Amino acid sequence: MIKAVIFDMDGVIVDSEQIWDDAEKHVFSSYGIDITESDQLNTRNMNMQQVSQYWSQKARTPFSLEESEQNVIQRVCQQIQQTPVAMQGALNLLKQIHTMNFPIGLATNAPKPVCHTVLQCLQIETYFTSVQTADDVKNTKPHPEIYLKSADNLKVDPQHCLVFEDSPTGVRAAHAAGMQVIYVNPIRVADHAINTMTRTSFQSLMQFNIDELESLSLCQ
Repeated sequence: MIKAVIFDMDGVIVDSEQIWDDAEKHVFSSYGIDITESDQLNTRNMNMQQVSQYWSQKARTPFSLEESEQNVIQRVCQQIQQTPVAMQGALNLLKQIHTMNFPIGLATNAPKPVCHTVLQCLQIETYFTSVQTADDVKNTKPHPEIYLKSADNLKVDPQHCLVFEDSPTGVRAAHAAGMQVIYVNPIRVADHAINTMTRTSFQSLMQFNIDELESLSLCQ
């Protein structure tokens, strides 16, 4: 049975995909890099260090990776502070799970400053027993480390954790950790590979029936 619930953040709790895209485009285009939609699709599932390294390979002149990363992070935080938008059904589901006394974790490839900004702006800090960011692990998703560390902090065996993820990268990480996974994405439909690693898929967290939480079996 399920004893804890873990959420990804970007695209699951907060509507931030476009914010990240805009921030990356603003910062890295200032270095003379031609930012294409195809390139941005490639960087969406990367951590911040991987993103800066990716764009540095396309730059005509060298630039500071650390400075570029901080500039992107700062811009993302500013945009979230100005217009924080939760994903459909996220806040209500968090509240319901919290009311049921399930421990809740957050596991995100985003850096700590962005994570804290989201939690504060959406006023959901108190819901989480464990918060793990890219800054807290050596290996980010798709490596399972962040989910295994979350389970350890929640004091729950990985097989008893339910994860909500919106990306193939996150799904692979949670699945590799031995957790049960639900794929949630309003735009990108789950393909065969995702379906083999998840219990089910939704377009919105509003589709999840909270009454089924305690009765979920351990069978995939």
